[in-house]
Amino acid sequence: MGILDRLLGGHHGGGHHGGGHHGGGYGAPPAGGYGNPPPAPPPVVNGVSCPSCRSINSPGARFCQQCGTSMAPAACAQCGTTLQAGAKFCAQCGKTVG
Repeated sequence: MGILDRLLGGHHGGGHHGGGHHGGGYGAPPAGGYGNPPPAPPPVVNGVSCPSCRSINSPGARFCQQCGTSMAPAACAQCGTTLQAGAKFCAQCGKTVG
């Protein structure tokens, strides 16, 4: 086999001992590996995260089932704007929360 044949992929049969397929698979194994089922998808979470402890609570819950924190969004005492969970200052007027 000449150098040009080797550079251009001339190993497709002709000059190889035994010719043909090299055996083994090419590419990645199937999902989950060979003979194993594919991994389970992550669970779907339907609910609301507690602003204090991050536990998942049912939609419409008024209090966290784990820590008892109110699930109702807090409002700024100065301007009444709804505050995001964990906010230290009101995004509307800048008043300190707490």
